[in-house]
Amino acid sequence: MRFIAALAAAAVVAGPVAAAPQMAPVIVYFDAKSDALVPSAQELLDATAAQYREHAGQQVILAGHADAHEGSGAQGVGLSQRRANAVREYLVSRGVPAGVMTTQAFGQSRPAVEVAGPDPANRRVEITFGPGSGW
Repeated sequence: MRFIAALAAAAVVAGPVAAAPQMAPVIVYFDAKSDALVPSAQELLDATAAQYREHAGQQVILAGHADAHEGSGAQGVGLSQRRANAVREYLVSRGVPAGVMTTQAFGQSRPAVEVAGPDPANRRVEITFGPGSGW
């Protein structure tokens, strides 16, 4: 019985384990029908690479997307894959290990916003870190 009381006291002294800080996905936007990184996207990716170095070892998921006017089916998926690859190549050039990154291509199947016309919010790569969407 004393052993159980000692364990309970130790748990109170040690306190709960702090959860890893959560980070919202980083979103890189693209011009219509393009997989080229614009200067503002490069600046965002520079900051993202610096943050990654502070939390090295985490997995990075790069999810590419396209809007409804960038081609349906394989065409939209191909463009979203090229976008994810462009982000991956840039992050590798900034020191993020290629082996920790996984790319995914969703085409227009997961729009950020539902609109009738083209929308820049749907032309994106979402970057998440670690399990789920946190570090």
